[in-house]
Amino acid sequence: METYKQFTFEAAHQLPPYSGLHGHSFKVSVHISGSPDAKFGWAANLYELERHVEALRLQLDHSYLNDIDGLEDPSLENIAAWIWARLRPDIEGMTHVTLSRGIDGQAEGCVYRA
Repeated sequence: METYKQFTFEAAHQLPPYSGLHGHSFKVSVHISGSPDAKFGWAANLYELERHVEALRLQLDHSYLNDIDGLEDPSLENIAAWIWARLRPDIEGMTHVTLSRGIDGQAEGCVYRA
């Protein structure tokens, strides 16, 4: 069974020399794989997952990503790896993080697996 939790955040960044200061609406999906719980059928308890994800979301939301330790070069790929590194110690069975920006149908993004 695979369970996932999605969250969004708004943030600004720049990637010199490729871009000046600009912002995006980001969408993140955190995927957890495991044996289904005997009672509930889930691979992960979403209530437990929420507290870890929400703390991270609050750190990213309405921020300037370049000022966050470890995100000095905040490409999609580096942001996804940063999210993985912060959530992995607390989330057993996490398989990958998907990060995208832009509206559905015109989005771009990446998938991070370690």
